[in-house]
This record gives sequence, structure tokens and C-alpha cells, in this order.
Amino acid sequence: MFRPKPHVDVLRRVFDLSGHGMTRPLAESILALDFPEGDAARIDKLNARANEGVLTDEEEAELEAYINIGDLLAYWQSKARQALQQPA
Repeated sequence: MFRPKPHVDVLRRVFDLSGHGMTRPLAESILALDFPEGDAARIDKLNARANEGVLTDEEEAELEAYINIGDLLAYWQSKARQALQQPA
């Protein structure tokens, strides 16, 4: 199982929006977030290079950053979906 870096854990605690009451507009905005097209293409390229076993150290660090950000985004989006399921 992937374990995010400690800074991601800290960001999760700082931005634990559901613990402070997430508004419907905020939840909907969080659900609309995604990597821009250029970044998504870069992630695909880095994943392909990783599968081939040819990532440089710099590319590995870049891919790890994308993974950490993706995990954090998925966490926030999960919290947003939970908030939207709560009665108004």
C-alpha cells in the first residue's frame, strides 16, 4: 500500500474541511478539481517510463509528487462526496 509522505499527512489535517463544516458550493468545487491536461499527459508519460524501468531520479521524484497530490485530491474529493450526502 502506498503511504504518503508526512507533509501530505499534515496537509490532510490542516485542510480537514469536513471537520469544520464543508459548504455545498465548496464540496462541488473540490469535486470539479483535476489535473490539467498537460499534467495528466506528463503523468501518463512518467508512468510509462516507470513501467519500462527507465525513470531518472528527477522523474521519480516528479512522479512521486504527482502521486502524493493525487492521493490528497482523492481524499478531499471523498470528503466532499460525504459532505454532499449529508442532509442540508
